[in-house]
Amino acid sequence: MAESKLHQPFVEFEQLMERFARLTHQRLAAKKGGLTGSQIFILRFLEPRDFAKASDLARVSGLSPGAVTQVCDELVKEGYVERTRSQDDRRVVHISITPPGREMLDQLVAERRAHIRWIFEQLGAEDATEFVRIVRRIVDLLEREVGGGDDRDGTDAPSHPVTSDGGRG
Repeated sequence: MAESKLHQPFVEFEQLMERFARLTHQRLAAKKGGLTGSQIFILRFLEPRDFAKASDLARVSGLSPGAVTQVCDELVKEGYVERTRSQDDRRVVHISITPPGREMLDQLVAERRAHIRWIFEQLGAEDATEFVRIVRRIVDLLEREVGGGDDRDGTDAPSHPVTSDGGRG
């Protein structure tokens, strides 16, 4: 009985998520400064850290080591990341975000936050609050399923909470 009641919302959810993904991709393609999703992910991962190894980036991004090398090559060419040899082990290469990389990331985050704020304004306070409540519940369910807390980057590093003014806390 419960399955039949969930069928229509499930089908509608799948269709809406496909539309959402398409529209989000179209909007971001025009706004992300020529960066790919993988490049943005790597910049976001590096931003709160001093550095990461390519193997760390491959693990958290789901990209192959070769793909990480290619993405980082492009980011190095743009001046958004740099590679340096480890002082302890010259075989190890550390990848870190540069000041121009931080500036690009800050610009992208600001644009994303402005767009989300616009969406919430269109929804109104009540619907925006309800939306956040439901998304929080979904995230809680997923975290319980995978057995962890904030695991968006595959580490136990603290997240950057969003303050009431939309900035990082």
